[in-house]
Amino acid sequence: MGRCMPMHRPWRCLMRNKTGRDRWKDWAVTILAGEGIIALLALVGYDNLLWMLPLQILLLPVHKVLKDRRAQRRKQQHIQGFREVLQSLMTSLQAGYSLENACRVCLREISGLYRSEHHPTVRQLQRIVRGLELHRTVEQVFMEYAQESQAEEIYEFAVVLHIAKSTGGNVVDILKNSMEHLQNKMEVAEELQVSLSGRIFEKNIMLLMPLGVLLYLRAANPGYVDSLYTIPAGNLLMTAVIAGTVFCFFWTEKIMDIRM
Repeated sequence: MGRCMPMHRPWRCLMRNKTGRDRWKDWAVTILAGEGIIALLALVGYDNLLWMLPLQILLLPVHKVLKDRRAQRRKQQHIQGFREVLQSLMTSLQAGYSLENACRVCLREISGLYRSEHHPTVRQLQRIVRGLELHRTVEQVFMEYAQESQAEEIYEFAVVLHIAKSTGGNVVDILKNSMEHLQNKMEVAEELQVSLSGRIFEKNIMLLMPLGVLLYLRAANPGYVDSLYTIPAGNLLMTAVIAGTVFCFFWTEKIMDIRM
């Protein structure tokens, strides 16, 4: 498989090949979560678990939503950890270390900071140090860091580092500028997330409102909604409600998906 070259392709072409174990784990989580949602819809909307069969079509949207959210969560972990990596590298370089030795010092500091070998940043630093011990260039290992993280900020740093090492640029200045850029970008993203948090909460309440009203009516006066479960027109109405709710969910997700 060809390697994406830093000077010729955009960062989005960098994709990590997941192991079979990772893929099976993702699918297991998707199936369990999806079947739970489908069972709830079948009971609340149709009062019959047999309706889980036609509702299996919702598994694909559920998988997409969960996959996107996991990827976004991992990306944020990488970006936050990368800020600490830049700070550690800059401190070591200013103290006179080479970039390769600064990476080894950074691994010790970040491992002590997160106190977990399972944190994405710690794992990536371990791979960087192993790569350096195998006499790979620092540009290559940082490009693989960008490949794993799928973060534009890390990719941009890897590209600039590649140029600096090729032309003899000042790596300390590059780290300083990258850290300032990343800090400003993260502050703007945090402010945006805070401003959207209230709207996201309102959106979730509105999406759950139809099911909440139906559950309330079933608990308070079951006979009032019996016709929704006993005649074809009632089933058709509930199908329309579920379809409308799913449509509104993806519509609002798209509207609020504001990325820096």
